[in-house]
Amino acid sequence: MTGPTESSDTSLERFAARVAHDLNNLLTGILGNLELLQLRATRNRLPGLDSYFEGANGAGSRAVAFAGRLMLYSGRGGIPPVPVPVDEVLARFTARARCSLAAGGASVLCDPAQLELAITELLANAAAAGGQVSIASAVAGEDAIVTISDTGRGMSAETLACAGEPFFTTHANGTGRGLGLSIVARVVRDIGGTLHIESAEGAGCTVTLRLARA
Repeated sequence: MTGPTESSDTSLERFAARVAHDLNNLLTGILGNLELLQLRATRNRLPGLDSYFEGANGAGSRAVAFAGRLMLYSGRGGIPPVPVPVDEVLARFTARARCSLAAGGASVLCDPAQLELAITELLANAAAAGGQVSIASAVAGEDAIVTISDTGRGMSAETLACAGEPFFTTHANGTGRGLGLSIVARVVRDIGGTLHIESAEGAGCTVTLRLARA
């Protein structure tokens, strides 16, 4: 399976960018007023409100992060691309996965924060599937190869066929939001690479990123 490519629905991307922009504007007002309310409560020594403020601030932070993911999916935001050593980024995840890094000094032209977010999204999916999670890198010709695999429950053929669709999620309550693989596909596409997924029920999942070297 190959992830979304240039045939992705651009109108959906424009809609996501607009929603993210408007959501950020709303959150600026909400969180700003929440901060003022918290300061007033502290100044007036009002008891018993800390847990409520903590919950509200936590929800606001998650909303800001979600708006950022929407913006990234839309292809807007980020910084101009720079050469980024692949193994340098992957080495930041040694606490979350078994790593076998062999790309040497190979770099890709990208926004480093976006590449790190793409790896984070893939690791989150792998961890949710259960089992052992592994990251590997290598060089093949003009490409850097990044492989993230897990030994978890895997995906059925039906789920695999839909996995790359924007906002598709297998979470019953929608907590996954269905943006993870779409974000990864966007980052990979911007680098000039491809995304390939192999999975079967009970046999884990392997995601291979082939990224054009800088």
